Amino acid sequence: MRLNTDLRADGAILLTTLIWGSTFVVAREVLDYWPPLSYLAVRMTLATMVFVALFPKRVVEAGRGVWRAGATLGLLIGVGFVGQTVGLLYTTPSKSAFITGLTTPLVPFVAYALLRTKPGRENLLGVVLASVGGVLILAPAEGVGVNTGDFITLGTTALFAAHITLMSVYARRHDVRQLSIVQIAVAAGLIVAAWVAVWAWGALSGAGQLPPALARELAPLLWDARLAGQLAYLSLVATIATFLLWTWGQARMPATHAAIIFSLEPVFATLFAVLWRGPGQWMGGRANAGALLILAGVIVSELRWSEGEEKAVSSEQ
Repeated sequence: MRLNTDLRADGAILLTTLIWGSTFVVAREVLDYWPPLSYLAVRMTLATMVFVALFPKRVVEAGRGVWRAGATLGLLIGVGFVGQTVGLLYTTPSKSAFITGLTTPLVPFVAYALLRTKPGRENLLGVVLASVGGVLILAPAEGVGVNTGDFITLGTTALFAAHITLMSVYARRHDVRQLSIVQIAVAAGLIVAAWVAVWAWGALSGAGQLPPALARELAPLLWDARLAGQLAYLSLVATIATFLLWTWGQARMPATHAAIIFSLEPVFATLFAVLWRGPGQWMGGRANAGALLILAGVIVSELRWSEGEEKAVSSEQ
């Protein structure tokens, strides 16, 4: 048995996951004042503008291959964000988080369907451990009834799993900055288009004809220094920095391995919630067991049990 990992790449994906974990608390406060599509449109547009300002030459030099890859990734993540937001109109945040957590066990199957790659035994065991841990942390306690929002959110997990899978391929072929810029720009364009469509619907039919959650998108946006700081963090750190780290890290590992590290997100999200809102956010023994299982899954996925497994993993790299 030996260690099978690139510590720098693992560190990049781990830091990405840590930052994403912090966004649940920050975004929750923003959503207390702003409707979801408005928030996403501003966040992604601001990230795109800053990205282009930072790397204008990279945008100009981006070739067709980068634009095709970036557009594919941007559409997947953009539709995923919008679908997740629409799903929240009909389901609860806890159920949405639980269903989104199903991305981790989906990745090996999506990777096989798209790329015909087979994860090693340690990756599959890591997925199982991390998935069970995620269920313990995220499974909602308010019942198991299924609604329209649950089905919409379930569809986004396939999109997120496909994004993680294809990122491992495209990140090896293209410049990290170019690929990050293009996919964020495409995602921003998609989200802004959805936001404009809601406004057009409201203008043509009247706000009273919209579902209450969508009608909220037409309300004036509130601004203050705290909200501006939160949006700056979500745009600059949680979008620009994480996409750079994510793209660089996934160029150096299989999609299944990245998905297992991403499964730490609910652990980090809960820890930040405890630090921000108090110990009442932690779910006690169930969360402890879930966190330990996720950590065990990450550790197991780092190990190589036999040399014979090498080809199964290297074919995905």
